[in-house]
Formats: sequence, structure tokens, C-alpha cells
Amino acid sequence: MSYGGVSRTTVLVAAAVVVILILLAAYFLYTRPGPTPTTTPSPVTTPPVTTPPATTPPVTPPTTPPTQVTPPPGPQAIVIETSKAFVVVGLKGSYVPPFDPKGKKIIVVAYEPDPQATKPVEKSVAFTDINPGFCRIEYLDALIMAARRSGDPAVREQLYEAIHKVSSEELPIIWLGQNKIVLNYWSWLKGRYYHPTLGERYDLLYKDARAPTVRIGIKDYVNDPKTLSIITFGWPDTFDPAANYESFGWLILHNIGSTLVTFWKDDLSTLKPELAVAWARNADSTEYYFVIRGGVVAYDPWNKKTYEITAVDVLFTIWRIARLQLDPSWMITEFVNVNESTVLTESEFNELLAKGGIYADYAGFSGEVRSLSQLLSVFKYVGATAGVVKLKLNFPYAPFLSILADPFTTVIPMKYLFDNVEGLKGKYEQALNDFRTAKTPGVWAKYIGTGSNEPTHLFLHKYPISTGPYYIEEYLEKSHITLRYNPYYWNTTLWVQLYGEPKPRLERVIFIINDDATARVEILKRGVADYGAIPLARLADIKGYKYPGTDWEIIVEEPGLSPAITFIVPNCMREPFNNKLVRQALAYAIPYDEIINTVFVGRIVRLYGVIPAGFPGHNDDIVVKYTFDLAKARELLRKAGVDLSKYSIKLWYNRGNVEREKTLTLLQATWGQLGLKITVEPLDWPILLDKTEHGEFDVWMVGWLPDYIDPDNYAGPLAYGGTKFKVLDLAVVKSVEEAQKILSR
Repeated sequence: MSYGGVSRTTVLVAAAVVVILILLAAYFLYTRPGPTPTTTPSPVTTPPVTTPPATTPPVTPPTTPPTQVTPPPGPQAIVIETSKAFVVVGLKGSYVPPFDPKGKKIIVVAYEPDPQATKPVEKSVAFTDINPGFCRIEYLDALIMAARRSGDPAVREQLYEAIHKVSSEELPIIWLGQNKIVLNYWSWLKGRYYHPTLGERYDLLYKDARAPTVRIGIKDYVNDPKTLSIITFGWPDTFDPAANYESFGWLILHNIGSTLVTFWKDDLSTLKPELAVAWARNADSTEYYFVIRGGVVAYDPWNKKTYEITAVDVLFTIWRIARLQLDPSWMITEFVNVNESTVLTESEFNELLAKGGIYADYAGFSGEVRSLSQLLSVFKYVGATAGVVKLKLNFPYAPFLSILADPFTTVIPMKYLFDNVEGLKGKYEQALNDFRTAKTPGVWAKYIGTGSNEPTHLFLHKYPISTGPYYIEEYLEKSHITLRYNPYYWNTTLWVQLYGEPKPRLERVIFIINDDATARVEILKRGVADYGAIPLARLADIKGYKYPGTDWEIIVEEPGLSPAITFIVPNCMREPFNNKLVRQALAYAIPYDEIINTVFVGRIVRLYGVIPAGFPGHNDDIVVKYTFDLAKARELLRKAGVDLSKYSIKLWYNRGNVEREKTLTLLQATWGQLGLKITVEPLDWPILLDKTEHGEFDVWMVGWLPDYIDPDNYAGPLAYGGTKFKVLDLAVVKSVEEAQKILSR
């Protein structure tokens, strides 16, 4: 960073005077503490432990006393130097401290919070309204929202660099590492791949016909060449897509559901048609149109019935996610105005296209389309259609389409809920007619409520329906979940192409649930499972292990760096974690090398901020790089005036996760040396999620797999504090004076 220098309007004084003023200003700025989580930001983002460079040459004091400059009124904006810019962020009415732009662009974010629209921290929901640490830092929130709304990739990247830097200093979360990809499986299993957001589709995997047949020990199930058996731990939070926001649940939903668009296997960049056979947008990308595939049915395995899928069901699904206001809903409510979205017939859409101003971008084509037949030809689709969905966006958002590939948007037939949920039975036609008259899904609000006790949610929580390659055949909590291939799946042609028959090679999938890591290893080695959740420290025990009397062996594969990250979450609503200096002290009291090399056996790399490597905004040259330094931790605690021996806390992790248990046990020892009284406790996954998302915790450990591949999907869920803004101005200027004009009221 550079905070020295003088403005163009400053009266020139002797060179020696200028030098001494710069040194004094630098010392003040580099040693002044930063903002606390809930207050107006301080002028700098450099942590208070940083001191001026030791190599600064001495300066002979001037003979004339320096001119006294009165600081302008109002708060001081923060200046953050990134690789290609200076980011200036401040409240409307704040002033910009003098600095030398060094020829870089200046990006200005001016904001005014809206207290009435901002939900109180204590009433917020983690990952939905606020970051999991319940840490509200207004200027960081302004940076995140400005980056989200910017349409300029170069500006976005510099804003995310600033966010990455601030997240390493303010520590709304204590960052540990970025995970490496690790796959294990028996060599008879073929086709495994890795996709961070969707996981694998099991109908794309297959087993060698010579694979052994082994009794599983649950009912009469066997692991044979037509069965995929997975040994794991935990339990899905819910089977309702509109409420599920965790990796186990999304993995299952990806296999039992279909979304508008999808990614093929491990592709992270090219969206493919699924239930939408084609899509287009208006000129400013605030309206999207999706042509829905005809002939798709959803299978209800509980009543052995099928339901036709139309554009109305797609719109109902998207609207219901927003209406319920449950965990993943922010990805719809933030970007989509659901009540201004609607459904068109093919003829209505064709008339709209004929007027011009609608564009398609797909498979090398980018341009205006003037008819439905032309649009379908761009996507090379020939077949029936089932209407068109129009989604109205709140603002253009580059990653929007990839959100629609996420399993929480799995399409649910509206009639399925009206046929089975008490209070809705017999009202389907009425609800349909209400919509046809009003042309807005808002009319459904009298049928569908909000929250975790809403009747359709409670029903889907237990009885999921399938539009995907598999359906849930049966389940027993903490024991197993069984999937069966769906004979009503709309894309059995894919199976014919792959296998020569209208069904997948793997006709059944069984998740065996076992929270004992040692037992999971033995179950895998016996061939009861084809792969599983094996502790990293035990991979050496299974790699190359031979199935008795055969050449089959367990393969451990490490294809590269994953976008998954791991971190510690202190509760900023509780003392002492509401003090930034305490969070920094705790960051200096983490034995990183031991965690990386012993607990994760080298399969994790250090992460210093919210943006992982491989994403725009990741820049480790500008972050605070915490090391294990108990002396520095104690120094920060003295500066904060906090005695940790007054506090007793609990460190939580999800039961069965060995790496998190070992990490927190190490923290119990090192943080204990700072005075904290600590117990380490496991909780079942759904219970842990429920408690932590409502702020009922001290500290917990968790990981994050992105919902979609964009830096905003880290900065938003993991660092945003929930501040709403009356004013949020973003501008790129060339001078400090221009920056000041943007910030001035």
C-alpha cells in the first residue's frame, strides 16, 4: 500500500519538510488499529502489528516548523493497493487521504448503509443473510456488493483482490487452506471424475463385469457389477432442493433431479442444455428466456405415478425457492425478480423474437435471433417443447446461468405438491388459473408459505420426486440411502448411446453410512464399497491394496488443486471473537505446518484470504500471512486488553470427520496456551448446520465447495455481513481529486 504523498492542491514546502511529513503520516497510518466488525471503517486495512520498513533512511529535522494541515471533516476513506489499481472505499461524505496512484487506475466505491433494510445480525441466517461468522464489516460489504454488480471483468478482478486482502486482515473467518483433489476407488470401477459443484453422475460410471460380488450387510443388498456402493458418513440436511445447501444433499439431488442447464462431467465452463433446450437474453442481459424440453415426466416412487413437466413447473420451482426463504434462496432472491418473471407460450415467444432485441450465445454463435425455429437451430434441438420461462433479473450478473445448474434448482412438478400436501389437495387447477389470469407467480403466495415449517417443505423433506437418472428407492437415517435407476428418465437415449440399452450399467447406488473412520477403511478393503470417505492419513494404508486372490487394487488419485477450502469459524456475535485483534491473535496461534503435514498429510495448501487460487482476485502478495507465533498472539491480546482465561468455549465439527477432529484438538492445545478453556465436540451434520446457521456456537470448523465457479461465490457467502445500502456508487477515475468528488455528498 501507499498512503504517503501530497495532493496537487497542497502548498509546496521545502523538500525536507515533505519527507518528514510523509514519514510521520506513514507511521500513523501503519500503526493505527483497523475497524472493529460493526463500526465505521478505519482509514487503512493494514493490520496493527505491521510496522514501517526498517530500511527507511533517517532525515535531518528541518529548521522551519512544518505547516499544520487541518484534516477535512468526516470519516476517512480506506485506500487499498491491488496489483493494478488503488481501491478507495468509503462512506458518502468521507475524505480520501493523499496517496500517489503510481499511474494505476483508481476504483472508487462510495456507499451509504440502509439500517432499516438491514437485518439485525442476531436475526440473520449464516450463508444466506450473512457470513458464517456473523461478522458485519460495512466497508467490506460495500466492496463485495460493488464487485457483484460490476460488469467489467478487469474492475471485478481488482475489487476481489481488495476483498481478498481485507478478508485476511479483518478475519470474518480464520482461513486454513485450499484442498487438493483426492479420489479413491477399486480398479474395477471405471469413469470416475471430479466436479466441485455437482459431484459425479453415477449413470456415467460403470464397473468391470468381472468385479466381485460381496454382501453389503444391509437387507439383501450386494455390491455387484450392477451396483455402486459408497461408504461415507453424515446425513443429508434435507431432500427438499429448495432448502438443501450442503454437499451430500446436492450430490444426491444431482442424481435424482434435472435442472434447466448443466455441466458435462468435469467441465467447469461450458453449460449444456438439460430441461431447457435453448435460451436467449435481451440486450442488457436482464431478461432470460428458456425454452423447456417437451415430453419430460417426474417419477413419484412413493405412489408409483408420473407428472408432466412444463414451463409452469419450472417457474414454480424458481419462485418457490425464493418464497421459502431457506438456505440457498439468496442465489435466487439476490439476482431474480421472481414476481416479474412469467411463462410464455411458444407463439408468444415467437412474436417477441420477431420484434428483435433478443440474443443467443451458444456453441460459437453469438447474435440476434428472430424466431423460435432459428433459436432451436442454434442449439441443434429438434423435438417437442413445453413452453417458455422468462426470468427477470434484478441486474446483469455474469455467473447467473451457472446458478441454474445447481442441484437446489432441481425442477419440482407443481401438481405433485398439490396432490399430496394437506391444505393444497384439490386446489391445483385454481392455483393454475390464478397464475394464467395474473401472469405473475406472486399469486401462489396464498398457497405456499415461508420458513422451515412450511408444509410443502416438510413433505419434500421426506418424499423427494425424480426427474433425474435415479430416484430414491428407500432410506433409513444413519444407516443407508438407496437409489434406483429411473426408467422414466427423459434421456434414456444417452444410456443407449453409452451402453446399448435404455438403462445405466449401475442400476442401483447404495450409500452406507458409518461415522467410524476405522470401520470405513475396513469396509472399503473388504470390497463392500467401491470407494468412500477415507481419512487422508489412512490413504497410504489403502493405496495399492489388493483384493484377496485377484489383481484388483485400490487406486488413490490426486488430479490437482480443488476449489474447496477449509476454515475455522469464530462467532463474532460473542466475546471475545467480536474483537478483530483477538481473531488475529488466534490466527497466530494455529500450528499451520502440523495441520497441513500431519492432519492433512500434505493434501491441503495454505489459504490467506477468501478467494482461492485459480480465481480472479486471488493475490497472496498483498495479504497478511499468519504464521504460528504465540509471542505475536500474546502481543495482540495485550493490545486488545483481553484476558482469554475468562472464557470457556466449545469447538464443534461434524461427527465422523477425522481431519476436523484432529485440527480442533491441536487448537485446543495451542489456543489453550493463550488461556482459553476449550472442549472439542462432534455434532451430527444436520444438527451442526441448524445450530451454526442461527449463531448458536462459539467456534466450528467447516469447508466450502462453491455453488458456482466465480469469486463472488466465495466473497458473498463467506465474507458478506448482510449490510444493505441506500447508495452504492462504483466509478473508475484517474486522480485523487476525482475520487474525492465521487465520495463527496
